[in-house]
Amino acid sequence: MRLAILAIILGSLCIPHSAVASDSTEQGATVEQLQATLAQKEVEYATFVGALNQLKDKLVVTQSSLDDARAQSHVLIVTRQQALIEMNEQYELIVETPEHDMAPAQNAYRDIIIEQKTNKKNIKLLVQKVHHDKSEFDKNNLNRFTLANGKESLVEQIKVGRALRLRNEFEKKEQVEVSRSVVCSVQETLQKCMARSNLLAKQKASQMFITSLFRNATEASLIAKYKQNSTARIQVLNHQVLSGVFSGQGVYNTKLAVSLTGSLPKNQACVLLNISDRYCVEIPETSYTGTASSAPVNINNDNVLYEVTIRSDQYDDEVFIDGVSYGSTKLTTMLSAGAHELVVSKQGYDNHQQRLFLDRNKMIRISLVKARFNLASGEKVQDLIAKDSYGPELVGVSAGNFQMGELKGAGFGNEKPAKGEQILNNFAIGQSQITVADFKKFVDATQYVTQAEINDGCAVYIDGRPQYNATYNWRNPGFKQSQSHPVVCVSEQDSGAYLTWLSKVTERSYRLPKETEWEYVARAGSSEDYWWGSDVGNGKANCAYCGSAWSNISTAPVKSFRANHFGLYDTVGNVWELTGGDELVARGGSWNFAPKLSKASVRLELTQGFRANYLGFRALRDN
Repeated sequence: MRLAILAIILGSLCIPHSAVASDSTEQGATVEQLQATLAQKEVEYATFVGALNQLKDKLVVTQSSLDDARAQSHVLIVTRQQALIEMNEQYELIVETPEHDMAPAQNAYRDIIIEQKTNKKNIKLLVQKVHHDKSEFDKNNLNRFTLANGKESLVEQIKVGRALRLRNEFEKKEQVEVSRSVVCSVQETLQKCMARSNLLAKQKASQMFITSLFRNATEASLIAKYKQNSTARIQVLNHQVLSGVFSGQGVYNTKLAVSLTGSLPKNQACVLLNISDRYCVEIPETSYTGTASSAPVNINNDNVLYEVTIRSDQYDDEVFIDGVSYGSTKLTTMLSAGAHELVVSKQGYDNHQQRLFLDRNKMIRISLVKARFNLASGEKVQDLIAKDSYGPELVGVSAGNFQMGELKGAGFGNEKPAKGEQILNNFAIGQSQITVADFKKFVDATQYVTQAEINDGCAVYIDGRPQYNATYNWRNPGFKQSQSHPVVCVSEQDSGAYLTWLSKVTERSYRLPKETEWEYVARAGSSEDYWWGSDVGNGKANCAYCGSAWSNISTAPVKSFRANHFGLYDTVGNVWELTGGDELVARGGSWNFAPKLSKASVRLELTQGFRANYLGFRALRDN
């Protein structure tokens, strides 16, 4: 019965060699029909393998029975020898005792001989059966490989058919009507504006057409994964201007009827289907007119278009292709085969310039690089934090030399000796101290909590020494302040957190100025105690007894006094400014410290974590 089943299955699975080797299109079978046939053959093949496994199991059982019979044969030989010995011993007893009955021994020996004969006969039959079962299994096992080959041939036919189907789905003609409006530049003639409008309209029509080809393909979801870098292309056969009208504001409106055809040259059907190129070898190469052709595409053919997708890592950028603006990324458009000039620009970033050579569809990923500005001395700049939000106002400072420290010999010991210093690199520094508004942007964005808010508040200067008040912090420093006042009650940890955030959101490098950099900009070329001279004067800065409206009362709004010759405000008084370096030092004096302590050379040495309502900071940005 099993043989009958195998014969039936074998007959249904056998595929003539000529049918396996021929192209499916010659047989008239579609991919769907081949897939249905394959599904049926898979089921039948699985049934065949199941029956074959039953034959194998039968062979295993028969072989096991043979092995048991042969083992039993060895046991019977030993048993017969023992029975013979027992019978001989019984004969000896009869000689001595004639009436002794030896019939049981004779019967046992006879039974062993009978059993041995039966075992030998069984072994002979089992050997024949094993030989028969093995021959049957080997024959059908060989057929299994024949059937598997036939089944795999169907798989090959299907892949060839899929490639041919995709090729046919792409190589068709269609007419697309499309409208396009452009704003004519004052630099271009009307003819050039009309030509540009028509070009953009043809690109739009080509984009619509190739999108529809990919979307409507039978295996659309698969080929979409391999679309980029393929040479699937569109050719503009011809176009007809249906209408072209100039409207107000220099806008030209055009409507075109564009005749297009698609193509998958060479092995591109296999590329898109992610199958081996060998399945496309026998597909005839066709030109755009449908006739056999192996001629290469003209690399500068304006009528052959490829899809280009451009992405950058920035928003609000602008893409120019061959001098024409295409808007911001992500951008997908159709461009003619050959060379093109690509420029992607954004304010504050270096322009990305690239020469494209199109011989296939392309995905272009661009990383814009922050522009490196070497600001001229006094040049002003602000970095963008987010849309419509900017960082602190900066002013450019050029490298240079100066004398640092107490230059007249009358200062504190930590200001001496005076020595020559050199600033090697240009940098930008805050025109003003960081304000309450600046710091609030950081806190709002990060929910940062200052050390004063976490621990025991902020120090105030009482009876000649700093004392902490647990209720004071940057929001409430113990006096009235506005958003334009310098932020106070912040430690070196708080200022570091702000500058780290500012560096991240602007993609620039911000930090505290070093002591040498701070004194360099504070002096602004002067060798006097104050940038304007040796006398603090009256009403020129916010320090104790300096004659301002805020002296000994509170901080003043930034920019309440004249800027120095480098364009910096409040380098004398208002708040002590933290500096960066191995030591924690503040510079510049403050609203409640004497004028002598507001000199450019004075150094206020602090302990880690110190914060006070007379201590703030200024930001420096490396170029």
